Amino acid sequence: MPNELIKTIAGERKELMQVLNGIVPLRSVDENIIIATWNIKKFGKKKSDRTIQYIADIIERFDIVAIQEVMHDLDALKRLQNYLPGNYKFLVSEKSGNNERFAFLYDKRTVVNTGFVSNLTYPVSGKTHTGYQLHRIPYAASFKAGRFDFIVVNVHIYYGSGSAGKAEREKEIRNIVDYIHKMSSAEGSRVFDRDIFIVGDFNIAKYADKFFNALTSKKFKMPDGLDTTKTNLRQTATYDKIAWVPRKSFKFNGNFGVVPFNLAVYKGTEIRKLENIMSDHLPLWAEFQIKKLEQELDATLR
Repeated sequence: MPNELIKTIAGERKELMQVLNGIVPLRSVDENIIIATWNIKKFGKKKSDRTIQYIADIIERFDIVAIQEVMHDLDALKRLQNYLPGNYKFLVSEKSGNNERFAFLYDKRTVVNTGFVSNLTYPVSGKTHTGYQLHRIPYAASFKAGRFDFIVVNVHIYYGSGSAGKAEREKEIRNIVDYIHKMSSAEGSRVFDRDIFIVGDFNIAKYADKFFNALTSKKFKMPDGLDTTKTNLRQTATYDKIAWVPRKSFKFNGNFGVVPFNLAVYKGTEIRKLENIMSDHLPLWAEFQIKKLEQELDATLR
């Protein structure tokens, strides 16, 4: 690699650090957890090592990152491992719609996987062996951070076009929201933890449209202001969300945001090209205060 390019990358990485320092809070073991979601456009072998270095620099600021649009070849994900510190672990789904996979990356110093990892499929008829499933089957995993056990569900909702495509998009959102609401409401179940986050690309273009209303139909909570936060690179749509079932086990700290990586890397690049080089989505994150001993004892007394 030419020296000038090495210097350019180092300079842009330093600027990216400054952007992150001004936006993302510090992580503190057993005190807080920062969850992020990022649709990295066609995250596969066409991503350059330079791009993957920048992606790694961003991911390293979070405890858990849910990634959408991982390509079936897993090439970029394999290279990403080389750029992240050894304390990051990976969970990867089987490919589904569009030959895409989902992935979770998490820092094992602050978070551990507690054993549940699964695609979320719906039961089908034993007679017909057919039934409704989402185009990209959601991917879920259980984690523990300090005293806080929880599940994260990673989704990428079908976009579609025309009236039929939009109807299917709304149907997908309503189906997964209903399913997760039932998971969280099952008092007798010990398979699923009842603290559940649903994150990812919902393809919700604007606040209070029918897709947004489908997501909030079961009273899922989101950070105040997230409903109007633009999460795509062009800053025109509110596609990505972090939502959760309201419970007393944890507390939203009030901090959330996107990472405008375009302010630091590949500066001067036309936005259309940057969407392909990096992504057409910005990383979205939110910070939570995790359960302390007092909360655990209060839950037992209740």
